[in-house]
Amino acid sequence: MGALKRGLLLLIAPLLLAAIGLAQDPYSAEYHANGNGGVQTGDQEFLSRAAQEGTSRYQLAYLALQNAKSEKVKEFARQVLADYYKSQSELINIANQQFIALPTMPDAKAQATYDSLSQLQGDAFDKAYMQAMLKGQKSDLAQLKKEAKSGNNQAVMNWANQNLTSLEIQFKDAEKLAPTVGVETAASKDKAKDTDKEKEKDKDKEKAETKPQSPRMQTY
Repeated sequence: MGALKRGLLLLIAPLLLAAIGLAQDPYSAEYHANGNGGVQTGDQEFLSRAAQEGTSRYQLAYLALQNAKSEKVKEFARQVLADYYKSQSELINIANQQFIALPTMPDAKAQATYDSLSQLQGDAFDKAYMQAMLKGQKSDLAQLKKEAKSGNNQAVMNWANQNLTSLEIQFKDAEKLAPTVGVETAASKDKAKDTDKEKEKDKDKEKAETKPQSPRMQTY
């Protein structure tokens, strides 16, 4: 675990330093208190949540590269990391322009999820990781849609809209991958129902074809 934590810190350090430097700037703190250059409270809260959730996805993805058994799960995690670097750097740029200090660690709930998953390996990890990703992404999508539609700051709204598209793709990939490691999704349940219906139709058709027909009455 020591090597894992060191690797995690090395990878996330550039993004953390940018946000930490801003948080320590007294002018930034004053500007933050006075309205953040036009960013409303709702936008500030969204930026903070987005930063924490992005960090959480990053940490879990990096953990997946260490603990996952499925190569497809690892491939998915690598894509999560690629999306994270792009979106998080843009998020920090927006925060810097608005003099907003972003949190650099996930919230307590996300940290608890990370701590729990860090104890798992192989198949058990694959299943728990995909469950966590589906749950987290569903929540993140709802927040992105809300901000993109009803935010107050155009730069923040644009970021939400751009990342909504990439996260929707990521969520669809997760839904396809999850059943392969034993996680039921809404899509897999619907597919199973459709399969059951088709089987019932086939059975009814087979019964109809094999049902003995009554002999015809002959007329003289």
